[in-house]
Amino acid sequence: MKKDIVLVQVKPVYQRELFERIVKKYHSSLKASKILKIPASSIRGYKNLYFDSIPKSLLLNILKKLEILEENSETNILRSFNRNKQINICLNKGRDIRKKYLAKLKSDMPNVQNIIHENQLNLEKWLEYYLPLASIGCRKINISDEKDFLVLSYRNFTKHGFKEFSKRLPKKIIIDNNFMYFFGLWCGDRSGGKRFGICNKNNEIITYTEDFLKKYNQNVEKILYIQKSLPVPNIPFDKIFVIDKDIKGWVISVHETNGVLSSFFHYLQSNIDFLLRNYNSYAFFAGLFDAEGNVSLHNQSFRWACKNEKLINIYRKFLKKLDLYHNYDGHCIISYNKNIFYKMILPYMKHTDKINLVQLMCAGKGDLLHEHYKILDYLRDTPEKTTKEIAKALKKNKVYSELRILKDFGFVSYEGYPHVFRATPKGLKSIGENYHYNTSKMLRVREANRAILGRV
Repeated sequence: MKKDIVLVQVKPVYQRELFERIVKKYHSSLKASKILKIPASSIRGYKNLYFDSIPKSLLLNILKKLEILEENSETNILRSFNRNKQINICLNKGRDIRKKYLAKLKSDMPNVQNIIHENQLNLEKWLEYYLPLASIGCRKINISDEKDFLVLSYRNFTKHGFKEFSKRLPKKIIIDNNFMYFFGLWCGDRSGGKRFGICNKNNEIITYTEDFLKKYNQNVEKILYIQKSLPVPNIPFDKIFVIDKDIKGWVISVHETNGVLSSFFHYLQSNIDFLLRNYNSYAFFAGLFDAEGNVSLHNQSFRWACKNEKLINIYRKFLKKLDLYHNYDGHCIISYNKNIFYKMILPYMKHTDKINLVQLMCAGKGDLLHEHYKILDYLRDTPEKTTKEIAKALKKNKVYSELRILKDFGFVSYEGYPHVFRATPKGLKSIGENYHYNTSKMLRVREANRAILGRV
């Protein structure tokens, strides 16, 4: 923004007189312009009243050159004002007009049920209402028909000037379980701006998103965003952006730069209540969980991260209906219903790491975590240890939650009070050792420990 400049509006007759006199004094507009350090065309513009205000500094300079006292010109001054403030006033008026016009166009958009027929989203019908919004300004969108797709051609201004774009839009999208899962995934982990896609680092999610986009004839691009100084992961990508900011780790954005399709999904999100009420909300919340969810083994809960107040209220309402809502802690919607989650949400999930944690917590299946293997490995050679002793030996603040998982699914057993733990045959087998050898070794170590402690 340029520095503040005070402009002065004077009586038109007085403005013309001042500039005629300054030209006459220096015999030409060109010579006067050099003295005043402004273009000669500007002098002619002021003299012919093409401009209705003069910079105050220029006015004072002219008065000085003409030997006119400033106070003698005050009766000819109509008003003075700050140029930047005046520009903002004009711009804000324009913005308000545009805002009201956009609000009117948006209010004319149909509810999602009006573009659904036989469980299919009719994008052609939606596009009829969206085109006036997309065509605001100098952009004109041409549409051509290509079997199951619409081809949208338009010019847009970029940092390199105007550029031609051609994007494909499916005429229809079937609202099935696959769509509802992707919609949940998109609501949680969508790519930003005009990019239509998902940001994630799980290979299965990346592959699934790529397949989903290709199904609707989108040109997929994969961009790696990675924190400075981190090693580049061994995963395919088209471009890389090294981020030297607060971002931690790395993520892959799998997307097509298609602002129209992105706008359509934002439109769907504004109608999310209807979609969750009439279609498979289990699949939706599975996708949302793969994007923004986490499994807490410490308190045996499932959490959907969300900070959008409007969406929180909608998610809360439908999760209550599914018996999957317990509370909202300011950051996450929390559920403790392992039975419903395992039976109804897990079957739709695709994020392998989260699937493993759900299976581990709910059924004792899948791979144990590193913390669990450390405990089993320790108990293999030093059985009959209390929780406190295990925590001290492994230098962990608390091991209660890990021991609870191991105990609930038969990897460890305990006796006495305070509880003393030992690895079971199942636990020993899980760490890849010969069970019979370790059983006898465990017994020898246990007897030796009891002798030392005087317990035999």
